[in-house]
Amino acid sequence: MTAQVTMKSADILILGAGPAGLTAGLYASRAGKKTIVLAGRSASRLDIGYQIENYPGFPSIDSRELLAKFRAHAEQFGAEIYPGDAIDLNLEGDLKFVATKDAVLEAKAVIIASGKSLPKERMIPGEEEFLGSGVSYCATCDGPLYRGQPVAAVGNSAEAAQEVLHLADMAGRVHWVQGDSGAAKVPEADLAVLAAKGVHFLPRTKVKAILGGKRVEKVELFGGAGEETIDVKGCFIFREIPAGPLLARAGLALDHKQCLAVDSRLRTNLPGVFAAGDATCGGMQVVSAAGEGCLAALQALHYLRTKE
Repeated sequence: MTAQVTMKSADILILGAGPAGLTAGLYASRAGKKTIVLAGRSASRLDIGYQIENYPGFPSIDSRELLAKFRAHAEQFGAEIYPGDAIDLNLEGDLKFVATKDAVLEAKAVIIASGKSLPKERMIPGEEEFLGSGVSYCATCDGPLYRGQPVAAVGNSAEAAQEVLHLADMAGRVHWVQGDSGAAKVPEADLAVLAAKGVHFLPRTKVKAILGGKRVEKVELFGGAGEETIDVKGCFIFREIPAGPLLARAGLALDHKQCLAVDSRLRTNLPGVFAAGDATCGGMQVVSAAGEGCLAALQALHYLRTKE
């Protein structure tokens, strides 16, 4: 069964709900523009919970409390906080499109404030190379492409279990690689359903590499049973989505640290696309992220005025 896809449109779409993204959302919505902030699953660093002693006006404040104030302020002026991670970007036209697992978001301008990308050394070898050619982060989106074919699923969360369940209903043999921390912590009833659907459980096992020619052909595994190679047609990875490869595939210029390259006005190399906060690897401070969010929103508003 195909998941229903929601279509949403905005004047300004902001990727990320940390200090930069929420500040941009505040300025954009206060200017009367329809604004959507795509929150994503990956928490802001402020969500960790620690005392901040260098944010102006607050001699000491809990990071989560400050983040809540950012969010409430943006929502006060009408910014819509929308859940979900970007899994595909089309940013080169006058209208920009960002896809999540269950929605397609359309906007006239985009501000990327999604934080620092997952470091390349934490990615699986071959993950970036085969992104879009067998590597996917969304079972409901791409699972139908592998109907009746063997696939690998990588992840150890309850959410990963739900994604594996979707795959088991669409793909052929599903090899669930659960990482080196043992079996996934999911309800026994869910595990029983997955077992009944023929899912091959691989606890205490990690993917060493994703291999293939033009497309994914196999995964190399290692774990308690040693090393082995399994033939698959696709590899679904269920964890934090690395922003770098998605941004690069969308045509955005990155530097050697996988940070977005911007000019002094926070413009990327694509017209109508701006970036702010840790995504640019700038000051890496809450106050500098908020300042960049403000500037990015002002630049996006100016861009929209030039298009009217």
